[in-house]
Amino acid sequence: MEFCGFLSGRLGSDNQTRGLILEAEADKKVPVTRNKMLLSVDGKILDRGLFPDAFSFQKAVNDALDTYLKDNPKPNVFVLPFNHGDMENAGKNTDALAGAVKEYYKNNNLGNVTTLVLTSAYFDYKNADIANVPYHLMTKEQANAVENNQTGMKCKVVPTLGVAGNLTKVRINQEANSPKFSEELAQFKNGKPTAFFSLGGRVEGPEIKFTLKDAENLWKRAKEFQEKGFNVAFGNSPRTPTDVTDFLFEKCSENNMAFYNAKKIAQNDNEAADFRMYSGKYKKEFAEQSQKIGNIYPAILAQSSIVIGTMDSFSYTSDTAALGIKTAVYGDMEIDPEKRPDCHRLFNACKNKYVLDLNDDRVFDTAFSMPVLPQTNSTIINAVDKFLNEEKKSRLTTLKETFYQSKKQQTPLVLKTLKSKSR
Repeated sequence: MEFCGFLSGRLGSDNQTRGLILEAEADKKVPVTRNKMLLSVDGKILDRGLFPDAFSFQKAVNDALDTYLKDNPKPNVFVLPFNHGDMENAGKNTDALAGAVKEYYKNNNLGNVTTLVLTSAYFDYKNADIANVPYHLMTKEQANAVENNQTGMKCKVVPTLGVAGNLTKVRINQEANSPKFSEELAQFKNGKPTAFFSLGGRVEGPEIKFTLKDAENLWKRAKEFQEKGFNVAFGNSPRTPTDVTDFLFEKCSENNMAFYNAKKIAQNDNEAADFRMYSGKYKKEFAEQSQKIGNIYPAILAQSSIVIGTMDSFSYTSDTAALGIKTAVYGDMEIDPEKRPDCHRLFNACKNKYVLDLNDDRVFDTAFSMPVLPQTNSTIINAVDKFLNEEKKSRLTTLKETFYQSKKQQTPLVLKTLKSKSR
């Protein structure tokens, strides 16, 4: 089975797509590379909302697929991203991409193709075949409709508790054993448990805030871990605000804790205006760290006794709880429950089942463990396999019925011809 995806330009979304494709094609000798994630030929995100009209969008998709198919086998399944930052238009824009892919296959006589929307909201797609809709992106009524097979929608809905991810136990252990990280990770191999704070952040709008107050709350808990005999480390993400990054980096430096920066460093005023870029006081230090260490995130997960995530980021389900790493979630940040109910739903669905609230003192108990959250990737891949098998059976049934129907229609004509000849 050949998979392919589309880049969204959003780190979390692209990691989900890449992770799903990696697992779906895990048996291949040739590893999945970045060319499995498509852009337009001029490097543009293939999102219908970024194009002035349907014609220019279809042409961009056609050109991208023409270029890809020159050097790569024909995909059977395309994985499509869903833009949660534009919930009002995301469904129809994603459906337009699914339609453009199908139109290309039809016009080029390439046969059947399946389109899968990853981490989608509940939407009545007309072109997409399968939609992975996590429970936190559905209302109770929608979830009941899915479970009772009463959605009334054309596309097949695959519900999951968590989200797809690009990390596995094998990968994080391989990273942890890499000579590149041996010197850095040595500080955590001192017989003490390690608590790693993996930070999310804010978003474009006001619906999710990550402030210095949150940084202070996290720091207070980090000190408690340290006082109880834990190694402590922090890692930010592109969405972590620069002021929060600076505050926690300074605190870590003063208290013998590691801090790992994942924000790209702004090189000019235009880049500094993007909150995802780092524009603070420690550009030199972070540039040196990046040069020396690079992305240590997967490796440090393998060394962690507990990982503390934040409620805005769903990676605490895909990257830690689903890998059997004890996980706690900071849930005291300000998130608008009307605009982002998904954050609250996911946390509440997982709390005390697969993850702990950071305020729960069981976070300090190294003997306490929780069940492993069901793997999302395998659930989706199995659903795709089932869908393809059902589609194949349906096509064979249709062909048989067409054949027998045509045979019935021919029989009277044959008899009539034979009678006329006998005369």
